[in-house]
Amino acid sequence: MLDQYGRKIEYMRISVTQKCNLKCIYCDPDGENCKGSEDDSLTPRELEKITRSMVNAGIRKIRITGGEPLLRRDICEIISRIAKIDGIEDICMTTNGIHLLKMAGDLKAAGLRRINISLDSLKPEKFKFITGGGDLKRTMDGIDRTLELGMTPVKINTVLIKGINDDEIDDLIELTRNRPIEVRFIELMPMGSFGADNRDKIIHNDDLIAARPGLQYQARTDKGSPAIYYQMDGYNGKIGFISPMSHQFCADCNRIRLTSDGKIRPCLGNNGEVNIRQALNLKPEDFNQIVSQIIRDKPRGHHFDKDFKSTRAMHMIGG
Repeated sequence: MLDQYGRKIEYMRISVTQKCNLKCIYCDPDGENCKGSEDDSLTPRELEKITRSMVNAGIRKIRITGGEPLLRRDICEIISRIAKIDGIEDICMTTNGIHLLKMAGDLKAAGLRRINISLDSLKPEKFKFITGGGDLKRTMDGIDRTLELGMTPVKINTVLIKGINDDEIDDLIELTRNRPIEVRFIELMPMGSFGADNRDKIIHNDDLIAARPGLQYQARTDKGSPAIYYQMDGYNGKIGFISPMSHQFCADCNRIRLTSDGKIRPCLGNNGEVNIRQALNLKPEDFNQIVSQIIRDKPRGHHFDKDFKSTRAMHMIGG
């Protein structure tokens, strides 16, 4: 389905929980907001119903997010229900990888095809600092397990923060030498207090690219993807750059977001959202009409460049 600006909206990110087992400095450094219960989270049946309506409106790709989605005890049921919906072409997940080693096999069996893993440092102590207590080995073991299962390409998401982890850029790129991995560098966004208060720690991806002449540009195959990809000569994997601060890619945005408490948020950098949970008991045709209207009304672009302050922290939206 096309929105009012002619963009084909076909990708939905579903946050299944606000809970998280880490306390990342750019998300929720004190961890208080990540301790919430799942009482307000959409049930597997509710998620399935909303997703079916979204598919009727043109959604084809689903990404499961959190918080940390692997904290949901019924995560495999959620994936299985969504994966069986006719019209879904791709279903993947973003996770911090802490529980991935033991769960990857079950996730694949449930219908999950690919996994993105947050990885902001390759140094154990720094990783522990950035994540508020994370164990780097557990995340790396999870990455290896997904590769063993053939859930490729495995995508690594790294939020770069000046003075904290920008000394590891080349080490992270090196992960792509012998593995089918896509390492993606993400510019720090003003989401939550850390991002809003530390705009001076934003690193523009253009500077990273200019400093590395060995990077070879890869023609875009997915116009809706926010990442621009490069590759080092002879390397197996790719390096992606997601640049919401220096390069607004809203004109090609093809996504909407469903929060764990039942709100549809058409734009990450815009506070507008609709409570779709309240409409779940409507007749299917009425419910579908509301969904279609939400897609049509998706805003033109984000407000990150206008002293934007989000009403929700990142873990409450799902990225």
